[in-house]
Amino acid sequence: MAIEVFPTANDIGGSGTGRTATEENMVQTLDRFSSRSSILSGMVPSAGTGLAVDVAAGRCQIDGYLVRFTATEAVTVTASKTDYYLWLQLTGAGDSPPAVTATAWVETANLTSPPANAALVAKFTTSGSAVTAIADDERREGCGFITGTYTGDGGSQDIDLGLTPSFVKVNNPSYAPGDEGGSKRISNIWPGNAVLTGYTTSDDSLEIIKDGFKAKGSGAGDNNTSGVVYSYIAWF
Repeated sequence: MAIEVFPTANDIGGSGTGRTATEENMVQTLDRFSSRSSILSGMVPSAGTGLAVDVAAGRCQIDGYLVRFTATEAVTVTASKTDYYLWLQLTGAGDSPPAVTATAWVETANLTSPPANAALVAKFTTSGSAVTAIADDERREGCGFITGTYTGDGGSQDIDLGLTPSFVKVNNPSYAPGDEGGSKRISNIWPGNAVLTGYTTSDDSLEIIKDGFKAKGSGAGDNNTSGVVYSYIAWF
């Protein structure tokens, strides 16, 4: 079994039970301060053999539990489905979060009724015998926020963050905070709830894309004016 869930049901360092307290486990425990379910790293899905979706090694958190894939997991999905969603669910006694006893793979036809105690991993399409399409654009990724800068190039450029953010704000140094012209550049697309089509008007030239966001527009109040150094905050 390539899926591990931490903490275990037993006390750390108990008499022959639980896990020994290591630096790695202590760092991983910090992830439990967030109850949000999202992919933290890796777990890239791809089409496997036949009706298998291969999920690469990586980490996610589900309702405060850290889940680690130490190797690729081959998940058998249902034949003849179009744009179905694959979730990893923690199962066990209790409500959310559960007293985890196992993991399960759950399929849904849409995102309107997600399963409890689960993280979205992939969207897939299958024929009668194979996985014909796979994507991970709509899943929640990362935890917390990051900041950074980029220099406008006068056209349209992708800002690569490595994970898909939920919310991005870009600040233009030529405008005071709150001014209509430059500092309020917020995308309203949240992975897990909607397709990444972005929210774009003449005044809001920013959209979230897979693994980052796209800055557009060369006007004085836009987000990609040539030579201007913009700062951003991306929340996950």
